[in-house]
Amino acid sequence: MKGSMKPDSAVVLRGEAVAGHLHRTSHGAVFDYEPSYRGATHPAWDLGIAYRLPYDAARVETLGTNVHPFFAGLLPEGLRLEALVRRVKTSRDDLFSLLVDAGADCIGDISVVRDAESSREAAPAVDTAALSTLRFADILQESLAGKHGQEPTLPGVQEKVSAAMISLPLRAKGGSGAYILKLNPPKMPRLVENEHFFLRMARSSGLEVARAELVHDRDGSAGLLVERFDRMAPKGGVGKHGGVTKVHQEDACQFLDRYPGDKYVLSYADIARGISELGSAPVVEVAKYLRLVAFSYLVANGDLHAKNVSLHTVPDEGRVELTPAYDVLSSLPYGDRSMALSFDGRDDNLKRAGFITFGERHGVRRAATEAILDELCDVAPEWIGRLEEIGLEPRKTTDLTRVMKKRRGDLAAKGKT
Repeated sequence: MKGSMKPDSAVVLRGEAVAGHLHRTSHGAVFDYEPSYRGATHPAWDLGIAYRLPYDAARVETLGTNVHPFFAGLLPEGLRLEALVRRVKTSRDDLFSLLVDAGADCIGDISVVRDAESSREAAPAVDTAALSTLRFADILQESLAGKHGQEPTLPGVQEKVSAAMISLPLRAKGGSGAYILKLNPPKMPRLVENEHFFLRMARSSGLEVARAELVHDRDGSAGLLVERFDRMAPKGGVGKHGGVTKVHQEDACQFLDRYPGDKYVLSYADIARGISELGSAPVVEVAKYLRLVAFSYLVANGDLHAKNVSLHTVPDEGRVELTPAYDVLSSLPYGDRSMALSFDGRDDNLKRAGFITFGERHGVRRAATEAILDELCDVAPEWIGRLEEIGLEPRKTTDLTRVMKKRRGDLAAKGKT
């Protein structure tokens, strides 16, 4: 895709319907709603194809960067983005070309494609019940090659956990579900075992989390098979997209109208304000978010950045809620102990009083925050005692044990440490 072959226009689909069009300009890009879609009858809660792209703004022009922040947020990250740049043979800042090539496989219910007939998702279709007979390396190569089948050139793994994580979308054969398969990056051993452990701990601590299963291929390599919650079984039969219905979802960069590069620039308070503004039950959703932030501090998850917090719209009902937690792990074993974002000016040594103040500032009563913190502290000892199950080097397990015990003390009520 060189020179004149770069796309200058694209079709924006919501589910299977043409919702609008993107056009490249000399100064950026323009998004126009399809008049028939914009003029159609939508449920009262449906204000636009994105939380910051309402129907009353029929035309949205973006200057400087060549797509709107919402569309930029649809692009993959890490290894998949690097492979995409090489496959398309363009630069990282040519978001328009990258989006058109990868836009059929986006998170959520929006696709960006050359035409309405090219909306088939390119995720490999596999028999998820027979993963032990396959090689994960082969599935990864097929995924990175994309819908055109080019063989990608794989870059070196970056150091940040979010960039190093190897994750790829999968479709179950027969249209029975959609998944993300996560694999261990070379420089971060036991990362999928790490996430599997802390997803289970998070569930026992009162968080709603993505459903995931630890799997192994025929060579014994581990993977984490995560069921996608932005895809659901359709009511009344099999749909066009592999037998699943797409669910609208936006990460915090998208719902705050910020580009993905700001995922470490925003603060936890910025995200809380966005959740308060958009959530159907603001206090309930902020309380769920506060639990996620406190849990991330407890387990030393330094990767809770703005793209790892998302809202979704419940289909047919219109409720805007926090999605199940995902990318839940401890980054401490890989040298990252500080929080990804600022929590009232701090990224370490957070205290119970700080969480209570944070909650009250965003509408969560003191008693509710205390109950959340007490539950986390009550559950933590059992899981701290089981950290060896992850399979990390003994010294890393010892270090993680020490830090989690200390942080449990930071969150506990006086006299209950």
